[in-house]
Amino acid sequence: MGMVIGGLVERKFGGRTGALLGSIIYTFGVGSTFYSIQHSYAATLLTMGGIASVGSSIAYSSILPTAQRWLPDNVGLAGGVIIGGYGCGAFILSPLQTTFINPLDYSVNDQGFFTQEDLLERVPYVFIVMAIFFTVFQSIGLIFVGQPSSDIHVETENLIGTNSEIRVEQARVWPQLRTTTFLVLFLSLTCNATWVQLTSGLYKAYGQQFIDSDFFLSLIGSISSVFNAGSRVFWGAIADTTSYRFSMSIVCSLGAVLAFCLPLVKMIDNDVLFLATVCLIFSCIGGTFSIFPFITHKCFSKANFSVMYGFLQCAVSVAGLIAGLISTHALNEIGFEYLFIVCGFFMLTSLFLTFIVHKTDLAQLMVTAEREHLEEDYQIYQ
Repeated sequence: MGMVIGGLVERKFGGRTGALLGSIIYTFGVGSTFYSIQHSYAATLLTMGGIASVGSSIAYSSILPTAQRWLPDNVGLAGGVIIGGYGCGAFILSPLQTTFINPLDYSVNDQGFFTQEDLLERVPYVFIVMAIFFTVFQSIGLIFVGQPSSDIHVETENLIGTNSEIRVEQARVWPQLRTTTFLVLFLSLTCNATWVQLTSGLYKAYGQQFIDSDFFLSLIGSISSVFNAGSRVFWGAIADTTSYRFSMSIVCSLGAVLAFCLPLVKMIDNDVLFLATVCLIFSCIGGTFSIFPFITHKCFSKANFSVMYGFLQCAVSVAGLIAGLISTHALNEIGFEYLFIVCGFFMLTSLFLTFIVHKTDLAQLMVTAEREHLEEDYQIYQ
């Protein structure tokens, strides 16, 4: 629900206030994990899984609509840049955490766990290091956050002008939550996010079965984060110039194929091939979290974007529960190979939903609006 809270805060107080609130909560959650991780799993779940997640969501949903206001005609690109920064953190954090915790490049035991005492003793302190790191970068970022001036003229006021668009703009949040458009997008994001959490959460454990170097696996995490961040800008621009259905269908198709191919990568036992596969997977992850803000803005209007996208992001929480149940109860029974095949079918389901979203109520209304724009442009030209 942090996304919803962030959307409401941004709507009432602005993006900088929302980002400041989210940053404080997030950094507090990370820093307090130094104590909670030494106390119990439940306490760690509260600070890192609860408090930090809420803070991150509030900041994320506050900054995203602010960026879109600066580029109203390129909301996909604007969202891609912001979300790219959101996904680029692993490029710095992954080697930072690995170097701090495991400077001697220890390997896991046969059960996939680190048991070296000196390594385990360093784990709590990494949260203090990260909290300091986040505080510095958040302070710098907040200085440059601001709303565009109201007297700045943009060539096209997105989603305002035609009768169909005005009806979308004036719709309240609750009626929009009951539309078939929201339902289809919610289910589609649930499928995509389940695939995201299973592949991104388990690729390292899977790689440890045939790759011994923890540093190389950390390198994979760093390089793939670059693909994750860069692809978000790329897919945002693609969505701007083409359509949601075109861009998302490519992401879902490629994601399904990559999940199906992961067992083959292990059979080939090639480190570089595994690196390339993971990088492509993270490119699809970037596409997922770049294209959904685009379609949310298009279907639910810029006036309702921050709140509606917050509600849509609840699908990620649902996906987290699904991914947790699958990885906890099914992984030991079916193994990594069959689990990744299941992941592929989640993306195929999302592909089907992508092809039918244009038949939903609000999506059809937006198609009508686009036709009205074309007719107006034609009349002006004549």
